[in-house]
Amino acid sequence: MRKLEQILNCSFENQGLLKQAFTHSSCKQGLSVLDFETYERLEFLGDSVVNFLTAEFLFLKYGKENEGMLTKKKSAIVSGNALAQVAKRLKLHSYLITAEGVDKKNPALMADVFEALIGAVYLDKGIEKCREILSKFLFAEEAEILQSEVFQNPKMLLNEKTQELGLGTPKYELLEEWGEVHKREFRIAVSVGKKRLGRGEGFSKKQAEQNAAKMALEQL
Repeated sequence: MRKLEQILNCSFENQGLLKQAFTHSSCKQGLSVLDFETYERLEFLGDSVVNFLTAEFLFLKYGKENEGMLTKKKSAIVSGNALAQVAKRLKLHSYLITAEGVDKKNPALMADVFEALIGAVYLDKGIEKCREILSKFLFAEEAEILQSEVFQNPKMLLNEKTQELGLGTPKYELLEEWGEVHKREFRIAVSVGKKRLGRGEGFSKKQAEQNAAKMALEQL
C-alpha cells in the first residue's frame, strides 16, 4: 500500500489502521477466532469526518447561501455515487482484501471503503490531513459533482417535495435484508406520516433508500 500512501501524500504510523480500512467482512467467513477488524467501524467514523469537512468547505466557500442550498450541495458531494467515483480514481478496489466472489468494484462498497480510509487517516494523522485529502480528491470535483448529482438525488428531491406540500419529513424503515455477508441486499420503505409512499431494494442501505424515494416521488 506504499503506492497509495504516496498518492495521498500520507505515510501511516499505524499500518494496521490502513490494512483494517481495506479488510472486508467476507474474510471472517469460516474462522473460529477473529483476530482482526474489518472496515465497518472505520467507515462509521469516516462518514462523520467526510460530512463535517464537507459542511465546513461549503460554509466557508458560500458565505451568502442559505441553509437549504448548502444542505442540497452537501448531500450531492457526500453521496455514494460521488464517493465511489473518488474511490474509482484512486483505484481503491486494487487494495481491498476480500474472500473470493466479492465484487471489489461495487460502487456502494467503494464508497464505504473510501469513508473507512478517511476514518483511518483521521485516527493516524488528524483532521488536517483529512481536509487536505478531501480538498484534493473530492472538493476539487465539486462543480462536476453538483452538475451530475444535485438535481438527480431522489432522497433530496423527495424531502423538498414533501416539505413543499406540508407533509412533513420522510422516514425510512429497514424491512428486510438477506444474502451472504459480503453480498447483502436490503429492502427499505419510506413513509410520510402514517402513509407509506414507496419501497426500494439495493446492495446497500443508501441505494435502497434512494430507490424507495424514487418510487415515492412517482406516487406523489
